[in-house]
Amino acid sequence: MSHSEQVNTGWRRIVIVVSITLGMLLAALDTMVMSTAMPDIQEILGDFQLYSWVFSAYMLASTVTVPIFGKLADMYGRKRIFSLALLLFIGGSALCGISSSMVELVIYRAVQGLGAGGVIPLTVTIAGDLYSVEKRGRIQGLFSSMWAISGIAGPVVGGWIIENWHWSWIFWMNVPIGLLAMAGFLLFNEQVEPSRQKIDYTGALTLSISILLFLFTTIVPYLWLVPLLLLMSGLTFRLFLQIERNKSHPLIRVDFFRNPMLKWVNITAFLVSMGLFAVPSFVPLFAQQVMGYDPLESGLVLMGQVLGWNILAVLSGKMIIRYGYKKSILSGISLLVAGGLILLLFASRMTYPILIGALFVMGMGFGLGMTTFTISVQEAVEPRERGISTSIQMFFRNVGATLGVSLVGGVMNMTSGLFTLQASFMFVFALSLAITFSALFTGIYVPHHVMRTPSS
Repeated sequence: MSHSEQVNTGWRRIVIVVSITLGMLLAALDTMVMSTAMPDIQEILGDFQLYSWVFSAYMLASTVTVPIFGKLADMYGRKRIFSLALLLFIGGSALCGISSSMVELVIYRAVQGLGAGGVIPLTVTIAGDLYSVEKRGRIQGLFSSMWAISGIAGPVVGGWIIENWHWSWIFWMNVPIGLLAMAGFLLFNEQVEPSRQKIDYTGALTLSISILLFLFTTIVPYLWLVPLLLLMSGLTFRLFLQIERNKSHPLIRVDFFRNPMLKWVNITAFLVSMGLFAVPSFVPLFAQQVMGYDPLESGLVLMGQVLGWNILAVLSGKMIIRYGYKKSILSGISLLVAGGLILLLFASRMTYPILIGALFVMGMGFGLGMTTFTISVQEAVEPRERGISTSIQMFFRNVGATLGVSLVGGVMNMTSGLFTLQASFMFVFALSLAITFSALFTGIYVPHHVMRTPSS
């Protein structure tokens, strides 16, 4: 049993878990609320050409900082770094609330994103410190449900604020909730000796540039720029690897990926996130525009995914212990493929119960697969490196999800003028299913049990 498990018990543990869950809910809800509110905000602030950058700035900042926050948490402790990330998110929210132009809003959304890049992965890392493998699944299920809840509540909250209050309250409401979360988290006790090693600023800067160049390929308006950005990103990443090999205390240990668990789990998580993980975000649109349901009914269909996700997330710890990581991951991907097949085969004659059933099956796949991904990379390293291993895994998932959403949006745009919306969704379902199916082949190489990478 770790030190964190021993000292953070009883009511103290409950308060801590509620606090970090509030932090994750804020980060998840923010994106969903913004999706609903941005058309009205843009009309007030103007500069339509910056519309997409309000989302892109947040996404880019949060993705770039994920591995950096993970490393800092291993060096200086979860409490300090999570508190710093949460303060950045709260401060960024307050700044967004006082924005008087779209340029200011884009800049302040980037500050928010910097905080989100620490809040989300460190929430999962802290849960790994607090609970054993067997119990960790139910907590991961709780965290996962925050995203599904935000997917349903976000549009409702955003719409209500826009109609009844000033748009800035979308951001101001984050401040008291965030401060409440921080107050509860102060109860967290950990035993940590701050590292005296130097922070690898060169590696952090080089990796950040490589990631930014890669993510810019999803938002640039000119197709000819994509190959150039990919080449520049690849060359910069190669430079980053050379820097890390020569550092005595690198940002990311390159030998992490010699561990087959870390290597194959991250590759598989990337493919799953790039595949069907993006589809539920577009399902409410399918329910409204193709099936004819109202916004509330189309949002409630996601409860099928929430229920399925939580059922198998809760059971995942016991399944890992009984069947091992490889079988658990392959089972999760198989459930995802089954749910995706239902969506594809019934897309032309979809009914509400079938749609809920398909999302329920997919939810079970996500619940088992995603939770196993997280637990496996946490257990594959020494406890003091759990922060960076969890953050790297979240990073792979973030990049995969970003590309997945971009692919879905691109397919929808390309096919909307040539086919019906229903046919466009069939293309989306087929492409996402094919990508997820490919994860079965990488999942085969995941070890049955942990082979821990020794700390440096």
